[in-house]
Amino acid sequence: MALRGPHIFFAAILACLTANTAFAEDPAPTSPATAAAPEQPVVVLDEVQATIRDLLAGAGKKGSFLTKRDGAALAEFYEERSYAATWVPDGFMTDRARGVIERIAAADTDGLDPAAYELPSVTLGKYGKAETPYTARADLLLSQAILAYTREAYAGRLDPADVSSNIGYERHLPDPIEALRKISEAADPVKKLTSYNPSHTEFEALRKKLAELRGAEKEKQPIAIPEGATLKLGVADARVGFLRKRLNVPSDVESPEIFDEAVAEAVKTFQASARLKADGIVGPRTVAAMNAGPVDLVPVVLVNMEKWRWMPRDLGRFHVRVSIPDYTVTVRKDGEIIHTTRVVVGKTNQQTPIFSDEIEYIVVNPAWNVPASIATKEMLPAARSNPGALRGYQVFALIKGRYRAVDPRMINWRTVDMRKIQIRQPPGERNALGKIKFMFPNAYAVYLHDTPSKSLFQNDRRAYSHGCVRVMDPMEFADALLSEEAGLNAAYLKKLYGGSEKTVKLTKKVPVHLTYFTAWVDDTGTLQTREDVYGHDRRIEGGFDAS
Repeated sequence: MALRGPHIFFAAILACLTANTAFAEDPAPTSPATAAAPEQPVVVLDEVQATIRDLLAGAGKKGSFLTKRDGAALAEFYEERSYAATWVPDGFMTDRARGVIERIAAADTDGLDPAAYELPSVTLGKYGKAETPYTARADLLLSQAILAYTREAYAGRLDPADVSSNIGYERHLPDPIEALRKISEAADPVKKLTSYNPSHTEFEALRKKLAELRGAEKEKQPIAIPEGATLKLGVADARVGFLRKRLNVPSDVESPEIFDEAVAEAVKTFQASARLKADGIVGPRTVAAMNAGPVDLVPVVLVNMEKWRWMPRDLGRFHVRVSIPDYTVTVRKDGEIIHTTRVVVGKTNQQTPIFSDEIEYIVVNPAWNVPASIATKEMLPAARSNPGALRGYQVFALIKGRYRAVDPRMINWRTVDMRKIQIRQPPGERNALGKIKFMFPNAYAVYLHDTPSKSLFQNDRRAYSHGCVRVMDPMEFADALLSEEAGLNAAYLKKLYGGSEKTVKLTKKVPVHLTYFTAWVDDTGTLQTREDVYGHDRRIEGGFDAS
């Protein structure tokens, strides 16, 4: 740091005294190396600089307001500046600093907790120069708050691994020293600070919806529907009058107690919004949903904003996105959905993992190498009770150090060591993977694939697989996936049907994201919500409370 004012004068006197002393003494013999060494400039710290240096030295110790976690980064940042105050120079807080303080104080608008960041008062130095201890503390407090805010804005409040082992995203933390440098040197430090939040349009839509929800009046308790027999089209019941009031269906009709077409349509609309089967029949589940109190959607939005912080910042101009709670897969190009279809995802005890990867190749006529867990938990009990249960499968046993094909009827399934058995289902019409699978090699050994069992796609709740993602219309999906591949399409793949496995490599890998968003804002501005099928949201919300 350049010396100013009286410091230049004192430094000059010190230099002269040093020089005079050297002339007064006999010159000491010097080696060539010593003679060539450059003289180190003398740095004189003022009171604020010295106080900042001393406070940093005590970071993390009992009684210090500076955390050990950020102490090293703060020390390096301030050492670069010879411990000069960055935000409160000469005892006067800058307008830039006040803007940053006010923005961090409004962190709740970003889905973060403002109470997590200790901030100095914006009035410091407003009515006169602040004393040294207050200047040093305020400067360090703000820098520490910036580090905490940028870390949580960029990487989230929680480590995904602490939520579930089935979440494969790592918490990528921003470089703390770089963050301080960029924000302190930016022409608009508030804008630079805010840029550490996700830039995805979906995140920004949730951010706006959060403000809207917080500003809206709280909903009143809805009119309760008395319990009783099932209500449906044509039924006459006094409770139909309650339904009309609850669903805003006109009552000034000839027979308001009759469950007519108008009531049935209103019931279907409600059922669809409540993620119930929209059949227009009012049974116990529909009555329970109608009588439920208003749901506070703010926690749902906060949890989903957190999950966006774990996502890659660049999803890819052209990419595939699986939505586990929505049971869909989409192909997206330049921000637009060009294809969507239904999927079946993992059961609650065999969850589809959440991570990002790249689709590298397609396998036509895939064989299914049965995972050891399925072979032991499902196929072994079946083989014990029915010797013909593995008809159509190939069984390999570890014999003299090598796996060799064996007749499954020759194995004693009651005493067999399944660690020495491998089971494979060859390609064919009944193969569990259908006719095609889409591969993105990963640690979870999951992928997208066809299935011969199509009936499950008609269900609203579709969590039935062992972890992989079954695609309803695999060839239409393949056409969309290959739309940027010259010479490759579904028609080409269909020509490969039948026979042994055939691998088709993609010339351009396609990013694929297996996601778990239970809330998003649709094109009409409506907040869509889905069931927390795996309980991840509940654990995230619990993590917020514990942090």
